[in-house]
Amino acid sequence: MKTLSFLYPVAIMLFILITSCATKKNVLDDFILKDPFLNQIVKTPEYEVQILYTHVNLKDTTFRTYKYNIDNQRYFYPASAVKMPVAVLALQKKNELNRQGIDLKITDHMLTAATRPTQTPAFIDTTTASGKPNLERYIQKIFAVSDDDAYNRLYEFLGQDYINQSLKDKEIFTTSVICHRLNESGYSPEENKHTNNVRFFRDKKVLYDKPEVYASKDWIHHASDAFKGIGYIDDHDSLISGSFDFSRKNFYSMTDMESTIKRIIYPEKFTTGQRFDLTNDDYLFLRKCMSDLPGVYPFYRDYTMYYDSYVKYFIFGDNKSPMPEDIRIYNKNGNAYGYMIDCAYIENKQKGIGFFLTAVIHVNKNQIYNDGKYEYNLVGLPFLSRLGRVIYDYELVNK
Repeated sequence: MKTLSFLYPVAIMLFILITSCATKKNVLDDFILKDPFLNQIVKTPEYEVQILYTHVNLKDTTFRTYKYNIDNQRYFYPASAVKMPVAVLALQKKNELNRQGIDLKITDHMLTAATRPTQTPAFIDTTTASGKPNLERYIQKIFAVSDDDAYNRLYEFLGQDYINQSLKDKEIFTTSVICHRLNESGYSPEENKHTNNVRFFRDKKVLYDKPEVYASKDWIHHASDAFKGIGYIDDHDSLISGSFDFSRKNFYSMTDMESTIKRIIYPEKFTTGQRFDLTNDDYLFLRKCMSDLPGVYPFYRDYTMYYDSYVKYFIFGDNKSPMPEDIRIYNKNGNAYGYMIDCAYIENKQKGIGFFLTAVIHVNKNQIYNDGKYEYNLVGLPFLSRLGRVIYDYELVNK
């Protein structure tokens, strides 16, 4: 079994330093971000770094949260991180339909029709035994390799109203909004308010027919600094001078991300009204999907691009070697437009540690958006990986 032996010299250093910092209040400011590499990054304004770190006392499951530069009103593009709440809500919606007398399972065929010119259908999935899409496979794909189409199909199943209102009602969304599909051109904000007709089948019998839905509200975030950069590449591959407009894009704040994942890992810490409406089996399935590596699934094993840490930025993101078995990372990450995000619960039961870590960094040196020229590998991944390692070492010493 591979271990994190390369971290232990750092852990020794941490132990020495923590003694002198014992009276300080914020371990991010006073200790963790004193790491020279991390400090250099966080002190550079153009990187727009935000960090939320919550230590979990596993003896009594109490939380202690530390923040760096958290601003829930300041815009950053959340990329694929928005897939996490949508995946959870798909399971919740299934349970609501079950209570209405609709016998719906996550393995039932889920066929999506195209009822508008911009929409696309989904009738085939070669990775399932039946060759048909289903909720189970969509959720597995979302967490294993961050599949965009899988997210889009769940977005179309749920619709904007259900997604946003459910998350607001559960006090998860405070400033966040999910209002569009991912990696699909041709969808204006108006078109994204329309979601497809979706039907569920079993043994050629229709179990549930969700008609096309039009959002009743105009779901728009009100975050500041939503116009960014000096130029962008448009849909016709032309360079346009001026700021790129993120005002009608998804927004998912650091606090709301952590609020989501806490309810997945420790639902008992919240009131009934604040929890997702999930069964014990749902939670087990969801956590397994969030922590499984791509190689767990036969349909990804032949793809070398899907190495263990393909969607695990913290601790291992800058290394393609196999991950150790004693560390479990339950997470949802994302990168787009120069933003890199990860939201995770990291645990090592053998070592008796567990902690939540959510962070974002912006790496777009030329300030041109949609040109594909971002410093993900040069700055983003090294930063997030290093941040995860330093905090992991801190946890080892201070568990």
